[in-house]
Amino acid sequence: MERMSPLSNQCSKYSRIKSTALLLILIGGLLPIIGCHGSGDSIPNINNAAAFLEDDNVVRGPGMVTPRYGRTATTLEDGTVLVTGGSDERHLTSLDTAEVFDQGAAVEFGEPIPDSISGDFIDTDVEGDVITMPQGGRIFHTATLLPDGNVLICGGTADALFAEAADVSEIYNIGSREFGPDALFVDPDMGTPRFRHSATLLPNGKVLIAGGQESRNETIIDPNFAPGQPGFQITINVFPSLKSMEIFDPASRSFIPAISVAGQDAEFLSARGRVGHSTAALGGLDNELGTTDDIIFHAGGFQTLSTIFAPQFKLPWQNDTDNAQNFEYYDVTTGDNRLAAGIVSGSRVNTAELLNLGQVRNTTLEFDLTDPPDGIIDPLTGDIPSVAGMTNLLVIANGDDDSPACPTGVTANDLVVATFTGFGPSDGLTFTVFAGTPGLTNNIENIVADPMNCAPFARSEADMVMVNTRRTYNGQSIVTGVGLTVGGAYELVPPAGGCVEIMAGICNDGIQGVTIFDPFYNFLTDPTWNPVPNSNPITHPTGIFGTLINVDTTYADDLPDNFGLALDPLIRLNQAKVLHTLSVVPGEDGLLNTVDDRVVSIGGGVSYFPNYGDEPATISCEIILLPGTNTPEVP
Repeated sequence: MERMSPLSNQCSKYSRIKSTALLLILIGGLLPIIGCHGSGDSIPNINNAAAFLEDDNVVRGPGMVTPRYGRTATTLEDGTVLVTGGSDERHLTSLDTAEVFDQGAAVEFGEPIPDSISGDFIDTDVEGDVITMPQGGRIFHTATLLPDGNVLICGGTADALFAEAADVSEIYNIGSREFGPDALFVDPDMGTPRFRHSATLLPNGKVLIAGGQESRNETIIDPNFAPGQPGFQITINVFPSLKSMEIFDPASRSFIPAISVAGQDAEFLSARGRVGHSTAALGGLDNELGTTDDIIFHAGGFQTLSTIFAPQFKLPWQNDTDNAQNFEYYDVTTGDNRLAAGIVSGSRVNTAELLNLGQVRNTTLEFDLTDPPDGIIDPLTGDIPSVAGMTNLLVIANGDDDSPACPTGVTANDLVVATFTGFGPSDGLTFTVFAGTPGLTNNIENIVADPMNCAPFARSEADMVMVNTRRTYNGQSIVTGVGLTVGGAYELVPPAGGCVEIMAGICNDGIQGVTIFDPFYNFLTDPTWNPVPNSNPITHPTGIFGTLINVDTTYADDLPDNFGLALDPLIRLNQAKVLHTLSVVPGEDGLLNTVDDRVVSIGGGVSYFPNYGDEPATISCEIILLPGTNTPEVP
């Protein structure tokens, strides 16, 4: 598809720009910004470098080509974000298109320039054709970044009503921006069609496909009819949970059974499997992520009570489900799946989130016992030896209780600490779960306090990501990771007349707000948390104490306890939303995993599932910059 406009030649020239300096000249206004929204020949993609933006801020980005939610968003190696499938109509239909968010792309001529200054959504491949998923529209599918930079799209279903689970998969080619040409054809299909499953990249480059729901026809007896009468036996379509696991092998582009070294089928050990769960990798005995002894941790989700009494459609909040408070893990070395000896504080589904604190920094900070900041070694104030390997710390947050009447957010958060003895199954892996009231256990700092504005707080249907930020420790500026979650639903309170959604918190500024999880901050003993760059010293380097900081409004409601007194950072979205995604993208340097990384919130809906009054899908895109994102000025 070729643009036959007077601007086509200009777009072609602009696509060949290779100088960051020239891009800044264009952005600075010496030349008009031109572009071709959705056109493959309008992409300069100068290392995906973005325009300068003030940190401690949220700015409006370019609009999506197609409004959608319930889709996937995958950050690619070049810093762009692939958005696939989803729905623009309350999950009653699905989309078979995809688009790419690229901060180096030009904005359509005549389109309003977003506050983020640069970037656009591209919905065409390099030949100019619309990016289409040949296997059809999908929701509740997974997208996994493969070692070669391409993306595996796996499973899903066509709608949230009666469509069957999909067994077909396809691969997105990052080079051509298209799906599954012959060189990337996936055959055979999955062994078991499934949706709402998990797909986790293993250290060997293969992908573990686990759990989810399948489609089944079941014959049941209707007691209202006598035996032999029409209607006595009827066939229904149900969607029971799955225990099974399988492996996608990129080398052969096929699915193979997940078998342990003992020759047994790998499967969940929960009675009827797990659906809508979350996964995260733990470093094994070597305390390093991405090595052969990694452990894949599964938590959250639900199982159906039986096959016959499984839900007959796929929207959340079904009566015939049981939420999981246990967790289990898959041993990459042996292929075994094991139930962990531990119970988390709250069962949670609908975007329960697991954050591995080692995603940004692979080890805990060095802790200098010989010269603590106050000159006194005192375990009660955090002067204790650090626990090796932040890769062994997992935060569990967000999600709701999946109540069929009205779901309520799970306000209790957990920190799971994995330790290894080196002896026994999985190298003697044991788990310790910290939750609830902060304190000290065996001189180890505890998790996670939640000094929100007036009450414990939880987000449902909201992503959570780890992102770099700049902090100080022992008087030196260092880079560490913090968690970030934004948007979502606060709680659904059932009044006398029925279920009414509340998108605005009781004393917050609604679900436009941003919450930061700081793993190194103890709000009980540390100075007031301050969002100004480099003003927040780390005094608890173990990472086994964390605080969730709400930064979406003034802290007037916290006057009684003086938490956050007189601070007003106002980091919040311009539009409240649910079912959106958060993706870490590069900043000015165009490189991922550096301190100027940003977070982009893409799509979502303005309404939650129970409220089908207004069209929920949005094209909204907003860029979130944490405090300390920009390089501090040299004094």
